[in-house]
Amino acid sequence: MDAISYGGDWNPEQWDKETNRRDIERMVRAGVNLISLGIFSWASLEPEEGRYDLEWLADLIDQLHNAGIGVDLANGTASPPAWMAQRYPQTLPVDSQGVRLGFGSRQQYNPSSELFCRKACELTEAMARRFGDHPGVVMWHISNEYACHTAESFDDESAAAFRRWLVEKYGDIQAINQAWGTAFWSQTYRDIQEIQPPRAMPTFYNPGQMLDWRRFSDYALRSQMEREREVIRRYSDRPITTNFMGTFPLLDYRKWAQLCDIIADDSYPDPADPQAAHEIAWQGDVMRGLGDGAPWLLMEQSPGAVQWRPQNSPKRPGQFLLWTIARLAHGADGILQFQWRQSAKGSETFHAGMVPHSGEDSPIWTDVVSTGQALKSLASITGTRMSARAAVVIDWESEWARHYAIGPISSENPADSWGNFAPAKSWHQSLWEAGIATDVVGVDNDFSSYDLIIIPALFIDYPQMTQALHAAAERGAHIVITAPSGVVDSQLGAILGGYLGSLSDLAGVRVLEHSTLTGPSQGRVYDAREKAANRISSAVSTPAACDWCGIDTDNEALKRTADLLGGAALDLRSGRWAEKIAPAAGLQWQIPGDSTLEGGPECVAYFDGRGGGLDLAGLPALTRRKVGRGSVWYAGADFDALTRSVLLRLWTTYTRIRPVCPDLPEGIEAQEREGFLFILNHSDRAVELAGIVGQDLLSGAECTGHVLLAPRSAMVIER
Repeated sequence: MDAISYGGDWNPEQWDKETNRRDIERMVRAGVNLISLGIFSWASLEPEEGRYDLEWLADLIDQLHNAGIGVDLANGTASPPAWMAQRYPQTLPVDSQGVRLGFGSRQQYNPSSELFCRKACELTEAMARRFGDHPGVVMWHISNEYACHTAESFDDESAAAFRRWLVEKYGDIQAINQAWGTAFWSQTYRDIQEIQPPRAMPTFYNPGQMLDWRRFSDYALRSQMEREREVIRRYSDRPITTNFMGTFPLLDYRKWAQLCDIIADDSYPDPADPQAAHEIAWQGDVMRGLGDGAPWLLMEQSPGAVQWRPQNSPKRPGQFLLWTIARLAHGADGILQFQWRQSAKGSETFHAGMVPHSGEDSPIWTDVVSTGQALKSLASITGTRMSARAAVVIDWESEWARHYAIGPISSENPADSWGNFAPAKSWHQSLWEAGIATDVVGVDNDFSSYDLIIIPALFIDYPQMTQALHAAAERGAHIVITAPSGVVDSQLGAILGGYLGSLSDLAGVRVLEHSTLTGPSQGRVYDAREKAANRISSAVSTPAACDWCGIDTDNEALKRTADLLGGAALDLRSGRWAEKIAPAAGLQWQIPGDSTLEGGPECVAYFDGRGGGLDLAGLPALTRRKVGRGSVWYAGADFDALTRSVLLRLWTTYTRIRPVCPDLPEGIEAQEREGFLFILNHSDRAVELAGIVGQDLLSGAECTGHVLLAPRSAMVIER
């Protein structure tokens, strides 16, 4: 489209024809030019098995087309109808406890059910045959939020499919035993039929089996989408997509992106969370990376409060437009909402809609109309791309491996900052807070355009990626590897002889031992009165029962950088993760000024014994090894936000990477898309900015230097 796409998910089967007719008139007034249609409509599209009723849908598509509104047409397979559950109960999913889930919600299907897949493809074919070349259908939308509710099924059909997948992957039972390490705990299999899905068990599961089960479950759903996609493609050449959910942990979106002509995302940051603005930036940069830098589509956001959190806060005044512009600032070319008209009944009754319960006489409707008008002024940004010299690398399989590894820190507890790409997200946030444009890329990406590449907690060792990183360092890039990386191989087998794997030779260090903290002790703390009765126990010291370790440095460049941010009193720290590291085989610690040890790693920062680091005092926490014209840094600790900020200031100095707009006041974000400067004020105060020259496309004003940006507002400057 030659304009910013704007609209939402419309579920007209909830309403009468007159309401729907008037809603199309409202869409025109609101500036809507794209509507998602049919996402949850299977029961209306196929009211009885094999009998398709598409006339009501055809009439609505015609009306929308005549009004100048394009349709993102869903194939309707997201929520199977009641007749399927009743007639074919084997299509319903079974949980790990062996309970077959019932009808009455949504997404109640077994990903491995051949019958379900056949019925879904039959509906898809009826839809594609009828609407494949309709001029009003501008794109196709397969299913909805895959795995959001049903990511796996533990029934017998899924078990058989899992076994077939294993044979295809490994070839024979001996290779499976080897991959999973079944010699331990007497888990050895003699026949493929003995293997079952990882149903409820007495205690710890086999990590290798769990990793393969997650891979298989991802494959099963992806294969389902691929089959429906093939059906559509026989009848239509329009773009095909499905909607992702940020860094949703259960699906490998790097693989799913290969099935999508347009990357689309659903995003619901919490207005009550001060880090919501970063969540928008993070998800936008992830989506842009999944599309290799191409513009993407926000398929869903809420114009107000959602209904599915325990507590649901509405957006603040100005925030709907501000966050909409923030999506564009991170590469989106379209903004859709869930949903067009707020439901009067059903599970999402109190999820805000573009047309709320109170109708047009409401703040939400006012925001919807004004946002539509604002987006019309931004048509010229469509198709433009962002440019970044810094990259953060993420990998879903590595995240799965880190999750299914039993220890040393559980990813089940969010307080451990260990789940759902938390280390990568933390480094991305530090770059974002510093104003540095950043790409989020995969392990198989081309790194040749990046001067700062951060590898955060990449649990699996990828030798091919290591080769690419070595080439990047040779040409001058700075590579930052953070713990725990290179801990296991692709089957969750521990790297022996020192962790880091192929990264060890690159970084010049190996990890001898993980030395994690546990957080404040849950054990007994003895007061003065009790010590006399507990003379031994009260004398036991537990330094690991802490949340942080102190960090210090003798490196002059790092000390100067720290002084710029906080002076001599700057307190450098790490969190609960720490490691004991040593030089890689054949290398020695580099001593500044000693040329005889060239090629070895240098200790840049060390644990100083504060906090929980008593037993680590003096050991390296951050190392550097020069490689070619660049450097490879290894962080053997999870540095806190302030320490990350200091280090990024140092690394961007080395790489000469500058913020999009240097020295911005608190609360101000700046991003750039090929000649368009986005300035976003996330704060509650008006901010005056200097040096802004060009036309503000939102207001039409010509900026000649100083500008005043209102609270929770944005400017888009064409330069």
